[in-house]
Amino acid sequence: MTETEAEWDDNERAWAIALKQVEADTCPGCGEPRSESTHRDAEGGYEVDLPIICNACTPLNKARDRYAEAGMDRGLFFEVKRTW
Repeated sequence: MTETEAEWDDNERAWAIALKQVEADTCPGCGEPRSESTHRDAEGGYEVDLPIICNACTPLNKARDRYAEAGMDRGLFFEVKRTW
């Protein structure tokens, strides 16, 4: 008889469940835990720093905008390549 080992042990399952819980609680807009950021005591407890410029996103967004203006933006994926 052949015994197969379980794909995931109890520890791995616990980590996977914990990750799913963290992901479910994470706000898609700011990345903060919703259980904290939506609490009434959190009002006024956050601030936003000045924006930073991602020098890879800048040409990526420009390319997306060019194709969108031409009506050719559906289903396109762009690859950013470092040139320096």
